[in-house]
Amino acid sequence: MWKFLVKQQKIEVQEREVIADHQIAFVNLKFTFDGDWKKFHKVVQFSQCDEIYSIVLGFDGTSCKLPSELHAGAVKMSVFGYDAESDTTVRATTVPITLNIRESGFVGDDDTPIPPTPDLYTQLLQKIAEIQAGVNGKDGLSAYEIAVKNGFVGTVAEWLESLKGADGLPGKDGENGKSAYEVAVENGFTGSEEEWLQSITPDLSPYITRVEVLKIVDDKVHSSAPDLSPYVTRLETQKLVESKFQTVENDLTSLENTVNSEIQTVKDSVEPVVSQAHWHHNLTLLNSITAAKIEKWDGISDFELQLQSLRDDVMDYQMQMNYRMENADKDISEIQTDVQQLRDSTQYDQQNQNDVILNLENRITILESQLASGNNAVTLFLAGSDVFEKYDNSLVFMVNNGTYPLTRFVEQYPDFCSENTDFSLNYSSAVFNWGVSVQSTSCNPVSIYQNSKVLLEYLAGANSDSELYFVSTDGRPENTPIADFIFEKIKNNDCRKVPFEWLYSVNFITTLISCSDIPAGEYYLAWAGISDNTHPKIKSIKIIGG
Repeated sequence: MWKFLVKQQKIEVQEREVIADHQIAFVNLKFTFDGDWKKFHKVVQFSQCDEIYSIVLGFDGTSCKLPSELHAGAVKMSVFGYDAESDTTVRATTVPITLNIRESGFVGDDDTPIPPTPDLYTQLLQKIAEIQAGVNGKDGLSAYEIAVKNGFVGTVAEWLESLKGADGLPGKDGENGKSAYEVAVENGFTGSEEEWLQSITPDLSPYITRVEVLKIVDDKVHSSAPDLSPYVTRLETQKLVESKFQTVENDLTSLENTVNSEIQTVKDSVEPVVSQAHWHHNLTLLNSITAAKIEKWDGISDFELQLQSLRDDVMDYQMQMNYRMENADKDISEIQTDVQQLRDSTQYDQQNQNDVILNLENRITILESQLASGNNAVTLFLAGSDVFEKYDNSLVFMVNNGTYPLTRFVEQYPDFCSENTDFSLNYSSAVFNWGVSVQSTSCNPVSIYQNSKVLLEYLAGANSDSELYFVSTDGRPENTPIADFIFEKIKNNDCRKVPFEWLYSVNFITTLISCSDIPAGEYYLAWAGISDNTHPKIKSIKIIGG
């Protein structure tokens, strides 16, 4: 579920998830409105290409479904509302935000119709009918009924049509009106203009600051380690079981020795009697068989039963220990799972904050680049359908010790730069095997000064440290190809390096990399793309400044 907070004329994303196309009445959107919006009859509006879809929330509605007609790509979403009880026309609007819909793997029957989203007129009629019928709450006056009560004459359809005003004629310049402070004084406000300004300043105390959010995330990360002190480790359990088994085994051995000794004593007493049972001179032996000896003989079987019972007890104890050890493993595994889930949740929260910060940094970067637009800019690469004509002789790539210009490289790896990637440079594992480093360079020399910057537009799958290589043009032998000269210099660490970080991004972002540590001069620029979690996709590389 996506959750949004509507404040004044801005929509803030509070909770997000991935959206795939071909869904029907599946993606839920929930809105929370600040106090200024409570009085408005609210409508959520989606626009994609030339199509617009509107969903009525009314006065009390806070949730709706994403229109099923929307397809993969960018969708603009905004909210507007009308104050039906105001004496003048009041309309609230918001700055739109962008929802990105990805392609799903759905392949289905084209004959299955997608239920169309009703137009705004139909939804308004439905809302009015619900209010008149007392649906979803107590009966009350509709906006139309209020209009009739205040003098409107006509049908509901005529009233709806009347809400749409005709274009007005250009007006004449009017006289200066009264200020908002003067109007407030006329309507009963007492105090200075400064006090009035303070009275309309919004109270931001209920909202958490960025510093507080980061502290909460940091506390969650540091507190995620569980307290395992109440639990016995597997090694301690094993030692305890081994010690207990040793004690039981010793007791069992001692008991067996005692029982065997008793049995042998009885046998020694009885066997002579048995052997002489048919001789007349065995009377003395027969007389020596007392009731106590007979009782002991009968008790031999009891000893054997007790011995077997003890063996059974030992077996049961062993099974109980095994069960407890298995449960201990399960408990530890469950704790580890909880810890991982907490870390994942914390990472997700942190990622949301990083996205917000990254968006702000992108805006700053774009502003900086716009400020620097007055300086000369050298384009080393810009994605487009004409890349092969423009850069085949300047972009060279090395992989597995083989060096290729752009066209030959794409012949071997077709999806590296194609229409499927909008002709961006795609260092993905879908193009190469996992973890392949592709050394890349521009053979066009550029002038670098202290105020020069590299303007890099890309998207990446994960944050990762990387470097740009600046190879001086000095010292290249006349017959040595430029690319071979550059790659050999990098291999021998005979170049200048500027560290930077690939930043995780969903959409293409623009970053400025300072060249202030590079001595002024002529250089070739080189970089590496790795088909691991980062797998960057580069849209443009420019040198600005100087």
